[in-house]
Amino acid sequence: MREINTTSAIAEAVRKEMARDKNTVLMGEDIIYLNGSFGIFKGCIESATDRCLDMPCSENGFTHFANGLAYAGMRPIVDYNISDFVTIALDGIVNGAATARFCTLGNLKVPITYMMCNGGFSIMGGGGGAGCNHSQCMESLFLNTPGLKVVMPYYPSDIHGLLRASIQDDDPVVFFYCSSGLGAREKVAFTEEDDYIIPLNNASRIVREGKDITIVALQSMVPVVVEAAAALEKKGIYAEVIDPRVLIPFDSRKVIDSVRKTGRLIVVHETHTRGSFAGEIIRKVAQEDPAMLKKPVKVLGAQNTPIGSAYYESYIMPHAADVIAATEEIM
Repeated sequence: MREINTTSAIAEAVRKEMARDKNTVLMGEDIIYLNGSFGIFKGCIESATDRCLDMPCSENGFTHFANGLAYAGMRPIVDYNISDFVTIALDGIVNGAATARFCTLGNLKVPITYMMCNGGFSIMGGGGGAGCNHSQCMESLFLNTPGLKVVMPYYPSDIHGLLRASIQDDDPVVFFYCSSGLGAREKVAFTEEDDYIIPLNNASRIVREGKDITIVALQSMVPVVVEAAAALEKKGIYAEVIDPRVLIPFDSRKVIDSVRKTGRLIVVHETHTRGSFAGEIIRKVAQEDPAMLKKPVKVLGAQNTPIGSAYYESYIMPHAADVIAATEEIM
């Protein structure tokens, strides 16, 4: 066993993919001198200097540039630092990459990975909030765009395995790593030499088994819900915790099977509840068999306000106490 953290999991995955395929190119702001804004590409520049590109502060411009490289047969990895900044690049992702296969009758592959740090920094002691232009959750922007895959893990091992699968994929992948999870650590069984990859299909993972209620947690909320589930167990309530890890394509079967067993469902995410992925999860369960649900579903998310700076951020986000209260109310 060895211990890895989020930043080392990303760096190791990118290094392996750049070594595996000489067409893989890494680009973004502050890549060369800072190894990316959060130091997540350490060692990549030394191992493949000619394929690491520092780009100007023009997300829309270098997104279209990266798309062109993908159309020409390269395999770009594009880092936006913080997911808030990807709004500037939506034209290239949504109107460009996502539609390219369809517009060419399937003849054009678009093997590109758009990476970005997602969410606030205060969850689970991750530090002070960075405000409404640096701490937003942006996954909902992409969920209604056919042609994209959306990946959203929390644990370092999941980040490593799913990032490698994303880079190898021939479709455009929007890959979110977690702001508050940048310092997360995990003991893993795979070595630096192992070819550890997690397929994007059927990716939902049962983090904790239970029989009384199903709690689906997204990204930063996974450790929050695990903490809540441990507290609930002491009260005799056994929650089954599921981490989807990949939103598109969504592995709904594990969630449906769990709800069929427990009869109760809570969805917990950091983003705002309106228009969030929780609606898709609930739709899948309801269309399968609404009679499975013994009680109405609850959704926990950020308060309906822009994300505040400093400690105000933590007042806006869900916490373990909120999950415990919602569970007890349903039970």
